[in-house]
Amino acid sequence: MRTKTQLGQQRLKLADGQAPLAYLWTRKLGEVPLYDPAAAVKMRALPASAKAKMERRRTCTECGQVRAVILHGRPCQVCLDRARRERERLTARTCAGCGAVRERPYPAEHRRCRDCRSAQVQTKRERVAAWLDEVTVCREDGCVVRVVTLKAARAYLAERAFLLRPERPDLPDAGLWAPSPRRCPPHAEAHERESERRRAENQAQREREREERRAAEREAARARVQWAADVLADPAVVVLDTETTGLHDTACVVELAVLTAAGEVVLDTLVNPGVSVPAAATDVHGITDAMVRDAPRFAEVLPALTAALAGRRVLIYNAPYDKGVLRWELTRHYEALGDPAPAESAAAWLAGLDVDDVMVPYSDWAGEWDDYWGTNRWQPLDGDHRALGDCRAVLRRLAEMGADVAAPVS
Repeated sequence: MRTKTQLGQQRLKLADGQAPLAYLWTRKLGEVPLYDPAAAVKMRALPASAKAKMERRRTCTECGQVRAVILHGRPCQVCLDRARRERERLTARTCAGCGAVRERPYPAEHRRCRDCRSAQVQTKRERVAAWLDEVTVCREDGCVVRVVTLKAARAYLAERAFLLRPERPDLPDAGLWAPSPRRCPPHAEAHERESERRRAENQAQREREREERRAAEREAARARVQWAADVLADPAVVVLDTETTGLHDTACVVELAVLTAAGEVVLDTLVNPGVSVPAAATDVHGITDAMVRDAPRFAEVLPALTAALAGRRVLIYNAPYDKGVLRWELTRHYEALGDPAPAESAAAWLAGLDVDDVMVPYSDWAGEWDDYWGTNRWQPLDGDHRALGDCRAVLRRLAEMGADVAAPVS
């Protein structure tokens, strides 16, 4: 039995309606059908030009032999192996130092002629002598006291013979590859005193930096407490919160509330989002489609919202989220009005607000450090998930922070 490719190599093709006799399963190709060559049909004989072209593709460019594989104008493997062996023999007969070629191979351990080998040995001796002179005397400048015996240094080097390999023209730094000690007793004592002085200076510097960080942290803590007290006492401060159809970028507002720092309700209204309120969102804030069916649209609430926030300092818990929700609603509003650049108009409306985020300073005030994120863990608002209730929860958070304004912050 043959595969279809093997039949083609024998100049056979499948007869009309010829079915496979069996299948061969391979990991790479899966099931490969096998056919009976006796039932196959002979192909038309190839013309002489085609045969000559096929022969040229299988002809070695070096030896001129016709091989069984297509060579694409390259030497065959036999010629390649022969050339490799010739290069290896030439390399073995070539001096690695001066490049002189002789009939016999050079010794494999160094592959050098006599003169180059002598020069290599002499260089090694000079390197060893220089290394011994360097590592056996005190490393301090001008000191000639011997601190390591030559016998110990030679034994140390014998264990590390790879340092003197011919392909390494120079030894590594003697300070890294040398036996101890490297200083005479007087210089060793002076070095230890200097090291101790530097350690003391570094420790004092670290202590100063640590105290500066602590002072900065205490000052930041006082600033956060004072900030909370100031915003609670500011009559121009209002708190804004929204409830939405979800947490995605195109979530729509279903409730809006604006509250003054004194607790006066400026705006509290449900908003018809124009889309169905998902059940997952309802499970969070409890607002259903029936509750917002007769509520005003965002466009109808926008004038009251603009008036409530005009000239005010707006506090929001997790401001990036609520600003993103408002940006989406404003973009939809300006787009419905036929504004040629609704996104830019929405950005301009938001740019007119003076917004402070309460979540970050409150989380820093709570101070629950998260090692994974490298910052203080964000604290939940702990409201009732309704816009007005969450505004009141923000005021409670600010009251917690501002209560320490008269007390020293440790």
